[in-house]
Amino acid sequence: MAKRLKAPWLKSYGHRKKSLHYPNVSMYDLVERNANQHPLDIAIDYFGNQISYEELMRQTDMAARGFKALGIQRGDVVSICSANIPEAIYAIYAANKIGAVANIFHPLSASAEIAHAVNLANSKYLVAIDVAWPAIKPIIDETSLEKVIVISPTASLPFVSRTGMKIASFIPLLHKKQERPHGDKVMLWPELLAAGARFYGDVNVHTKSKDIAAIIYSGGTTGTPKGVALSNLAFNSMALQVLAMFPDFAIPGNSILGIMPIFHGFGLGVGIHAMFVNDMQVKMYPKFDAKRFDRILRQAQPNLLVGVPTLFEAMLRNRHIKKLDLSCVKLAISGGDLLNDSLHTEIEDLLRHTGSQANLIQGYGLAECLSVSCVTPHDMYRPNTVGIPVPDAFYKIVEPDTDIEKPTGELGEIVITGPNLMTGYINNQEETNKALKLHNDGHIWLHTGDIGYMDKDGFVYFKQRLKRIIISSGYNIYPSQVEHVICEVPEVLIATVVGIPDKYRGHIAKAFVVLKDGVKPSGEIRDKIMKHCRAKLAKFELPRQLEFRKSLPKTKVGKIAYTELMDE
Repeated sequence: MAKRLKAPWLKSYGHRKKSLHYPNVSMYDLVERNANQHPLDIAIDYFGNQISYEELMRQTDMAARGFKALGIQRGDVVSICSANIPEAIYAIYAANKIGAVANIFHPLSASAEIAHAVNLANSKYLVAIDVAWPAIKPIIDETSLEKVIVISPTASLPFVSRTGMKIASFIPLLHKKQERPHGDKVMLWPELLAAGARFYGDVNVHTKSKDIAAIIYSGGTTGTPKGVALSNLAFNSMALQVLAMFPDFAIPGNSILGIMPIFHGFGLGVGIHAMFVNDMQVKMYPKFDAKRFDRILRQAQPNLLVGVPTLFEAMLRNRHIKKLDLSCVKLAISGGDLLNDSLHTEIEDLLRHTGSQANLIQGYGLAECLSVSCVTPHDMYRPNTVGIPVPDAFYKIVEPDTDIEKPTGELGEIVITGPNLMTGYINNQEETNKALKLHNDGHIWLHTGDIGYMDKDGFVYFKQRLKRIIISSGYNIYPSQVEHVICEVPEVLIATVVGIPDKYRGHIAKAFVVLKDGVKPSGEIRDKIMKHCRAKLAKFELPRQLEFRKSLPKTKVGKIAYTELMDE
């Protein structure tokens, strides 16, 4: 599968003048370069267990030898179904070291979702966290799997915890009794390493930039997730772009809160790989827990705080965070979804209150471009913008599904080219052709399906998923614009607007509103919201229905699940 995937845009992109140099090496090779220079620096801090770069490379090599002992070859696909734990990181880089492809998906996926991901990639090997076993067991014989290697979130815990926390509460289902994985197709991680100890051959095949490194899955907020194939170049270029965009923060020794999941491009590309390439530290946690987020921050003391808006909303909801000293936080980045101005202001106020001088900046990207290709410079905040393209990423605004450019300031579809792009959707040429298109300028562009515009200075403004646009009586309603207006009401924490069928207008806008802590839904609040909407929106844009919710449904990567609300 992996060998057949092509990346036609790579040749196209090569004609552009690049501002950064990208070595023609694998993900593993680029991390190894840093590890050789800084072997004793800390790569991962896992509940007080500090793992050096030297140890990271040693454990990865042992896993790579274990994979080779199983017969895994270059181009084979190793599926990885795990939360953020060190063993999952070793597995990803071990697969890359031997030239295999890591197929990474959510550890709490349902049986059918696991079978789909495994069969789609024709994967014979699965590295899975033990809590996923109940979902894996029923489908082993329905898949291409020959071996399931089970890893545990407790294996890398220190013997004596120095965190002062109940570790079990941060690891999914750790405190629950589980069936011990067993069967002819099952082996435990220590057994894999023992097999690797008996393999003496060379295991580093030194794949190149164009070779596929990993498969991740699109978020699925607007449809069925697709397998997104990403090259070594996609990961390596992002790691070097992070350094170029934030030279004052991406420095040796600085740490990131490694809580964004590794099955997400943002979590793996920025939260792990960019850190390892730039000699930084990952404070790793397997699970985001909003109620205990204050304990995580108190223990981790990260310098970089990155996440989806859900993470930052949790900061506002957790009253204990106000009592913390977060002067350690030097940079905060929100991505994956829009963050309204009101929320942005409150989060920055909270950061100042806790001693941090960090600016909260926003970024933009998709799984198809490894999640980050545009970000706001930390000292150039502009309201509502998602920033400027990272080095060597190029943006255009076009008429949807065409290559006809729109004038500056006019809405259109956001299209991107650059080194971070996917090579395609695995085993789905039809969808690949829809997403990656050759334009008349001779370059292949990713059509994002997102609506936005660029200003005269090159700042990008994301407005809406194309599929989320509501057409009501022939008029286009942009839900994000309505959401922005609703969130200007002081009592509102977050709002989401979706289109629902209407007999006369085709569709109408319905708003789902979450109020701030301590504010109770009432007719008075409803009237206040609608009065504000009537003052700020055209009549056809007004939400025709408004429903208060305690929370909004989320996808597995923490984005608002719009389709769930529409399905209701």
